[in-house]
Amino acid sequence: MHKRLFKRTLKSALLVCALGVMAAHAADPAPVIVGKNDWLFTPYEFANPTDAQDTQATVQLLQKVNRLFEAKGIALALVIVPSKIRIYSDQLPDSHPLDAYTSGKYEKVFAELRAGGVNVVNLNQPFLTSPQRLGESPFFLRLDTHWAHAGALLAAETVKTTIDASPVLKSALAATPEEKYTLSWSKQKINQRARDLVKLLPKDAPSFPAEQAMMFKVNREKASQAGLLSTGDSVGVTVIGSSYTNKNTGYPDGLRYSLQRDLLDISIPVDQGPWVGMEAYLRDDAFKTNRPKLIIWEIPERELRSPPNYKFRDARYISDNNEWFQRVTALLK
Repeated sequence: MHKRLFKRTLKSALLVCALGVMAAHAADPAPVIVGKNDWLFTPYEFANPTDAQDTQATVQLLQKVNRLFEAKGIALALVIVPSKIRIYSDQLPDSHPLDAYTSGKYEKVFAELRAGGVNVVNLNQPFLTSPQRLGESPFFLRLDTHWAHAGALLAAETVKTTIDASPVLKSALAATPEEKYTLSWSKQKINQRARDLVKLLPKDAPSFPAEQAMMFKVNREKASQAGLLSTGDSVGVTVIGSSYTNKNTGYPDGLRYSLQRDLLDISIPVDQGPWVGMEAYLRDDAFKTNRPKLIIWEIPERELRSPPNYKFRDARYISDNNEWFQRVTALLK
């Protein structure tokens, strides 16, 4: 019940999640970079040394939030989605090569977060080194900012590997009810509706035919143990994040299969930012009446420069960093 109630409150917001942050930067001179072999990219993924102070504020706040959850008996797994421009930098146009700062930012932030005690899921290395990266099913969609089903499943599998390697995360997952899920891939590639970058191209830009990709389906073998209670209150895992966590990407179902657990999945439009989403969840009855054992929090790499007080966000979603943390602290009492 609480899962349905929380999702209903977000329904109107989720209608715009596909465009996310690009909508906030639609006034940029060139909101889309046309790469090689019909690959499209958003320039917003390029990092800049001028972002260092805001990025550091984000890192410090995530470390504080992690300690806060830990003190309340909730394990946190932080999932940082690597930027498409790094994973497929070979498809960037020669006029927009991947710079050294952007290239190294993920691993730098990952190391800082881990040093601060945060259980971070490193997706950068698996995405870069997997032999499937250059296969027929890329990890990211060519015409969209989001990951394809192949990338979503690799992310979910990497989450599971990270959980198994962490005593804290493994113990938290073990304390949740297990479910049996199966996964099956489509027999052929399917036309993709997601093409947010195409929508931002100039009117006189060349047309791009529908992109095709392999997709999977995940099914539960029998009725959920949580479902037998008719409320969903025994679901002990919450997956929260940006539009990369939207069910259409396959990521929530990929986690259900990889973890063999039912879960509450929450997707917040990236233009609102991860801080608004987490606070909204902690205020909701879905959290108040059923505190999870494990929270899997997905944040796009490009959002690392955007702490609560990030000045380029819509004014409705800007908050003083310390005040945000104080509100979250109060909600967890």
